[in-house]
Amino acid sequence: MSAIGKHQQAKAQTNAANQAAQNRYRDALMMRNYQYGKEVELYNRRVEDYQAGLKESQLAYNRGYTAIDKRAAERIGAARFAGQQNLIQDIQTQGQFAARGTSGVDPRAAVMARAAAGRRDALVANNLLRARYGDIEANRDLRMQANSYRRKLFSALPMVPTMAPMPSAPIMQQGPSALSLIGGLGSAAMSGLSAGISAENMFGGAGSGTGDPNLLVNTNNLAVMD
Repeated sequence: MSAIGKHQQAKAQTNAANQAAQNRYRDALMMRNYQYGKEVELYNRRVEDYQAGLKESQLAYNRGYTAIDKRAAERIGAARFAGQQNLIQDIQTQGQFAARGTSGVDPRAAVMARAAAGRRDALVANNLLRARYGDIEANRDLRMQANSYRRKLFSALPMVPTMAPMPSAPIMQQGPSALSLIGGLGSAAMSGLSAGISAENMFGGAGSGTGDPNLLVNTNNLAVMD
């Protein structure tokens, strides 16, 4: 019974140690998956913020570009109106010269009038050209600002999360084998046999080995000995 009890106790201890190792391995896997899920969730939110920032940047750029284009259209309309006014003024001047007749017209005045009309037209065209270059610069500045903002958004993105390495698998301990139980039972049997022999020697002559085994069980013999 002692050998069987020791065998069962050793087996129970081994099972408990193996179960504890399996529980730690399971908990490590669960924590690994949990951490990865949290990182993926955070990364997805940051990506959504990044995409929203890109849309806002594009909308802001579109508004700025529309404002530049609107100012350019207004300038072109004003230039056309100024051109019409210059044309009307030139026609009026030429009409005045025609009404005076060739004898009353100073040739230099007519030339100066045509030159003035040309300068006005050239000034309008020059202003339009300068304004156009200004629009190009303004548009370039808008693009640079938008790109700088987008780069900042991108730099704020975290790295794509990756799953942590797998935890080391638990090493299961080997419990006591049946052979050890058999050996324990054999050892117990030998101990019992040795105890029986010692008892026999005690009753039949210590150490002589010549005692009668029947003396151990035969009460009549014990009575005769008395």
